[in-house]
Amino acid sequence: MATKNDEAVHYNGEDLKSFYFPNKFDHRQSAVPGNPCYNFRFRIFIFFTYIVVTQLGEIFGTPSDNINGIWDWGHLLTTPVNQLYQEHRWFSAMMQISSALILDFAFFYVSLYWVLYERNFRLFAVLILFYAIRAIHLNIFKLEYSPNYYWEDPLVPSLVVKYGKYSDFFYSGHVGFLTICALEMRKVGKRYMALFFFICSIFQAFIVISFAIHYTIDVPGGYIFSHYFFNMVCYWEAKIDFILKRIANCCSRTNKTIRIAYENDTEKQQPTAI
Repeated sequence: MATKNDEAVHYNGEDLKSFYFPNKFDHRQSAVPGNPCYNFRFRIFIFFTYIVVTQLGEIFGTPSDNINGIWDWGHLLTTPVNQLYQEHRWFSAMMQISSALILDFAFFYVSLYWVLYERNFRLFAVLILFYAIRAIHLNIFKLEYSPNYYWEDPLVPSLVVKYGKYSDFFYSGHVGFLTICALEMRKVGKRYMALFFFICSIFQAFIVISFAIHYTIDVPGGYIFSHYFFNMVCYWEAKIDFILKRIANCCSRTNKTIRIAYENDTEKQQPTAI
């Protein structure tokens, strides 16, 4: 049952003057009482198991090979497909156009859905954060092109896909963008579209690895970063919208002040009637 305190803050109300985020939940506890973590012996067991697993991981999971250049398992597996791309231009063009059509459709669908139905800044806050951090990565750490890099222009224009040689490797924008679209659709309850975009992201992962325009590490990086940024924006969503409203109110007051000053100056310049 709603209480007076629950109704104190209206997230979409026009009368919002200040914003307060109460911290009512003790994060040392669990939202599922009675789970094994409440058992002290279980926590001790997990503690020592973690120590053992990390030591085994350092011994057996850390490679010590001296590699000249770059060794990429995904590129090695998809080399036969990459050779087909280079030998049969129609095949590579078909795959590139399919990839571009999916990304263009996702861009228009999700963006127009936001314009028509959503009333928050969540989607574009995630996209801005995702691509801003990606741009920083691309300019502070650069990799050499893979020997199998092949991304020629299929002569069919795309809004979101560019062709040619660009060292935009870590992390994958093809995969990350579709993951963000899938997460946004799931957030608004469109599960079938979310599943469609997630399946398309797997197809994009195959495309970018088989064409060697991304290294294999870029693909899980795209999944992880997009998911992390989406969850982070969801956590700060109300604050982001509140800050956006404050900025809009400041701009509105500034424009109103300028308009009033202009009207006053205009009235002063009017000729006096004789």
